[in-house]
Order: sequence, then structure tokens, then C-alpha cells
Amino acid sequence: MEDKAGKEMGAERFVYRQVEDRSLKAFVFLPKAKGDRRPAVLLFHGGAWQLGDASALFGRAKEFAEKGLMAIAVDYSLANAGRTPIDSVDDACAAFAWAREHASEFGLDTKRVVGYGWSAGGHLVAAAATLHAVRERKITQQERPNVLMLYSPALNMAKDPFFTRIMLGKADAGLYSPTEYISRSLPPTLIVQGEEDTIVYAKDARAFCAAAQKSGVRCELHVYPGVGHLLTRNLKVQYRDFDADPKFAKEAHELEDAFLVSLGYIH
Repeated sequence: MEDKAGKEMGAERFVYRQVEDRSLKAFVFLPKAKGDRRPAVLLFHGGAWQLGDASALFGRAKEFAEKGLMAIAVDYSLANAGRTPIDSVDDACAAFAWAREHASEFGLDTKRVVGYGWSAGGHLVAAAATLHAVRERKITQQERPNVLMLYSPALNMAKDPFFTRIMLGKADAGLYSPTEYISRSLPPTLIVQGEEDTIVYAKDARAFCAAAQKSGVRCELHVYPGVGHLLTRNLKVQYRDFDADPKFAKEAHELEDAFLVSLGYIH
């Protein structure tokens, strides 16, 4: 279904990483206008690190491509069958590296690669940008995004009981918590957040942005009142049956586009 949906929307499927018997896929949406050294955006879906696939962000990827970005919707290892978010972070880093390795093929500017993530996907993008290492392997610059755009991101994992549980004791949760690694090397960052989010907290997004700004990094935070996770109006059950406020969601995407315009990534 994922492959079919991607093809119907104009995406080309690639395998960016082979992990044991699993082929991890990247769905590439190219702009209509041909060009060299154009910026790219890698999109990472949510799903509590355990659910979902790249198709969740095909629509947004296509919108970015229509604005001139090369857009890549990314699958990653899910935290089940003995795997943990460590595997997911490792895959996210590999996806950024893969995109840059194919720069000449896609006409990609390796210094203008955006990481865009929803919920758990926001954690992966922020982790790729901030963590020093994955499994004690140093993360290289090739594996990092140049810009962060985060939508209801999970940022403060150090004492998160759910995250700690799905780590299966394989590492301290704090080692994979982006909030613990904020420095002046953090890329320009935009965060969209619901004030009433009970999955990830507005206070964590505020703390992250405040620390970034204190380090001299541009961090824009937009907190929407009266809505929860992924801007849902369904405040009672925020982990499913999402009912995103249409006005807020439209405005959030406009803010994302404006952020990219301000950086010179789109016009």
C-alpha cells in the first residue's frame, strides 16, 4: 500500500539502508523544475517509535516539492521485536547521509538539508542534530540536518517512563534525549506545539527553545491554545483519532513555509 500510494503521488522509491532482512525505504518527491544544488527536506513520521510509515507525510512531502524542495519521506526501524528508538535514531542519521551521498544524482545542495518530523519523528530529527553519538559511534556532520522543523516533537526523554520502557534497558534514556545536548551548534529550529498536549509537553518545547536561544541559536516556537498532540481537538484521547484543528494546521504549515523562505530555501 505504501509503495502504491507513493507511486500514485509521484514519488520514486529507493532503499536507503539494508538492516538484516529489512529494506528501509525513502520516497523521493522531486520538484518539476530541474536544477542543481537545490535544498532538500527529509520527513519522518510519528507513531510513538512503534507504529506508522512514511506514507503519513506523503501529502506534506508533495507540498514541499511543489515549492521547489526535493522532499524525501523516510521509513525507519520501529521499536518492536527487540528493536528500540536507538535503531530509529541510527536510521535517521543514515537517511541524511544517504541523501547527501546521492547529491549529484538528485541535484541536492548538501549544505541545505532540512529535517522535518512529527511527534516521534521530531525526536529522530532533533536527535540526529544534537546527539554526540549513537551506540558510542560518533555522529558525523553528513548525518545531521541543517535546519529543524518539528511538529509536536518528543524532546525531553531523560525521565520519560514510556521512552525508558521501550529502550529495553539497552541504554540510558538521557543519552538519546535532545534536550540534554543543546549547544550553539544546533541548527535554526521551528517548533509547532499544542498547549494541551498530554503526549509531549508544551513546557518541554518551551524549555528546549529557551535553551537554544540562550546558546545563540534561532528557535521559533508556536504554541496553539486549546489543542493537543498534533494540534488535535480531541483532548480526551490524544494518541489516536486525531482531529487536527484545520485553522491551526493551515497556519502551522504557512509558518513552516515562511520559515523556509526566511532561510532562503524556498521563494
